[in-house]
Amino acid sequence: MMKKVKEIFRNKYTIYFMAILLIGFFLRIYKAQELFLYGHDQELTGWFIRDVLVNGHLRLIGQETSTAGVFIGPFYYYLSIPFYLLAKFDPIGGVWLVTLLGIISLISVYYVVGRTFGQLEALISTLIYSASFYMVFNDREVVPTMPVILWTVWFIFGLQLLVEKKTKKAMLVFGILTALIWHLNFALILTLPLIPIAIILTSRKANKREMGVYLGTTAALSLPLILFEIKHNFIQTKAIIASLTTNQHDVVMGYDKLIRVIYLMSKDVYGLFMGNLDYFSYGKVLFFLLAVFVLLKLGKKITKFWFTIFLLWIALFITFFATYSKIVSEYYLNGTMIVFIIIASLFITTLLKSKDLAHWGAIVVGMFLVFNLNKFFTININASGYVEKKALVYEIKDDMRKHGYPCFAISYITDPGYNLGYRYFFWLYGLHVNHPDSGSPVYTIVYPLNDMFKVDKTFGALGLIYPNFASYTKEAVDQSCAGENSNITDPMWGLTQ
Repeated sequence: MMKKVKEIFRNKYTIYFMAILLIGFFLRIYKAQELFLYGHDQELTGWFIRDVLVNGHLRLIGQETSTAGVFIGPFYYYLSIPFYLLAKFDPIGGVWLVTLLGIISLISVYYVVGRTFGQLEALISTLIYSASFYMVFNDREVVPTMPVILWTVWFIFGLQLLVEKKTKKAMLVFGILTALIWHLNFALILTLPLIPIAIILTSRKANKREMGVYLGTTAALSLPLILFEIKHNFIQTKAIIASLTTNQHDVVMGYDKLIRVIYLMSKDVYGLFMGNLDYFSYGKVLFFLLAVFVLLKLGKKITKFWFTIFLLWIALFITFFATYSKIVSEYYLNGTMIVFIIIASLFITTLLKSKDLAHWGAIVVGMFLVFNLNKFFTININASGYVEKKALVYEIKDDMRKHGYPCFAISYITDPGYNLGYRYFFWLYGLHVNHPDSGSPVYTIVYPLNDMFKVDKTFGALGLIYPNFASYTKEAVDQSCAGENSNITDPMWGLTQ
């Protein structure tokens, strides 16, 4: 055993991989608190965990998605619980979770790409994933959709098992991944047609037993979804059907929608590779990669199987979202990013393996690192996230204590949506919060700072206005605090009981 371990670490690729892994870890943990964009989605995670651990409510669903009546699955939230417990319910526990998932993603890319395409290809793919500005901040997103890229890596592993004629194992992998789609991002369902296509391309038929493994695994792991749907009269199923069959009122449709989707995919790909270089349009980078993809096939640097799979993979996402009437966001297309990472790695390794072109491969890698690391280390920190919100709420708590207030009221001077992300901190600090018309002392949060509103104290980009203390008496305040804590009893958008 020890001899085998020594052999692994004598492998130069292993040494390079460990160095890349350290780089990836550093980029994902650097200024973890300062760059934690704590907002409504992150707050909902805390409330979910509170509901489970404090109220003893074993939830079958997570937060409601942007499609009314459709909820994301609870897997990510339950996965967050140990990290919140380690952090004593502080939301920073969520950062620890996604950092771990990011490292698992890096290891997965190296293993799966290495098994599928080769060790050098795996090394370059891992380097791209490790240092890409887009990937780094995707992995730092403390949201349920963060593991989407990790899911797609293991989907490639399942496809490779089909190539290796290990159909039963492939069906087990696909069953697990299919069940996870509800918990991560419904857009991943667009990859499922690739399974029968891959079976056909590999001249392999899945027998009843193998299909039973797939369906049984999917059904068993989808039990929370099945129970929820039965209990609530198939509310999500109906909502999904409605979203697909009725107009979701996007402002563009037809050819313009197609161009919009291609633009968004181009923007994602540009962010994946180009860092803060502004000399090229988004579309040029995408079409360059697609041209390289074709050249790789013509040069027999990629097999017919993977060329067909990757081409259809991209086409499925573009076709669906170009015809879907809902407004499309960039993150809907994250399910294609692993394809472009692999295409780029195949191109770079082709250069590196050529005696005449190896220096160009090294230049491409060097430019990629310069562009992306430069953008990472020059990014402006949005000073309205975790650090500032936590400090502001603590200041309210401290000021209440000084004045002997048993509760307070909160108001906001900001745009709709930017008043979110505070309620969990109020609960965490044990504060009783009322509405501004309750008669309780009113603290006002201002964002962004504006000369029109004189604030008493600032926390980064956030401002706090203290109550007019002279207008409150102890008796009136005590009476206003006798009722329910609205911070606990008021409904919360996105969190359904």
